[in-house]
Amino acid sequence: SDEEATSALLSVASDSLDVSGGEYLKQLGQSSLKKVEWTTIEFEKDDASNGHVEFVTAASNLRAICYGIAPVDAMETRRVAGRIVPAMITTTAFVSALSCLELIKLVQKVELRRHRNAFINLALPFFAFTSPIPAEEMPGVAGSTYTQWDRLTVREGKKSAAKGGISLSHFLGRVISKLKVDEESFQVSSVSFGELMIYANFLHEDDEDILSSSLFKLVEAAIASADDDEFAGRDEGKTVSVDERLRALSSDSFLDFTVLVEDLESGEEVEIQPVRLERRMDG
Repeated sequence: SDEEATSALLSVASDSLDVSGGEYLKQLGQSSLKKVEWTTIEFEKDDASNGHVEFVTAASNLRAICYGIAPVDAMETRRVAGRIVPAMITTTAFVSALSCLELIKLVQKVELRRHRNAFINLALPFFAFTSPIPAEEMPGVAGSTYTQWDRLTVREGKKSAAKGGISLSHFLGRVISKLKVDEESFQVSSVSFGELMIYANFLHEDDEDILSSSLFKLVEAAIASADDDEFAGRDEGKTVSVDERLRALSSDSFLDFTVLVEDLESGEEVEIQPVRLERRMDG
């Protein structure tokens, strides 16, 4: 209600301006803005005397500079402004509002059936809402399941970071421990980074040099020795040169690995959810 909004405003004023609510209203009433008569005007790009284009140019260029976008002149502003479709603004507002509603539900951790997919066409108009389906479950180890949204996270410890990074053997042990399975019945059979094989138990199970090496160093060596001139970047579908990927590796706060786990009793191999190794960046 208006009363609640006014009360909230006075509360904010009291906290941030160090004045009472009544004093704030008194100061507001004495403001010179009270004497100004406001008039609604319509944007007109073709009138050089009204300053509309100049204002939009200045405001948009300030925002562009903040995001590293090249500024433009008034002529380019006039050209772009003349091609804006008003319906886009309406649609953007509609979609933004619906997205915020779903975020509120996400924060409240409501059941999936209370979320909604929205299909809208303001020109018809047409509005349709459907309930999302659960993410597909994939088989994991020991009868467990996971979805594409799941991650198994391994955090690098301070001692490991001080020694140059978590060792491969330590990483393998942490993965089995995180899966909460019997260490005598399951073992990691392979670890891959993208398309690069980092570890395979039939090759490296008894190789102490590999097992004691830093996992980050092993990834670096695998990238450097790759046959391809390009390597998959962090963004899906984007490729970068090997040199660029090596430079970025030192600043990556995490690495995602594909891990296969073997059931030693049945001999069956299962790909588990992606394993994310979070790097300790403070040394």
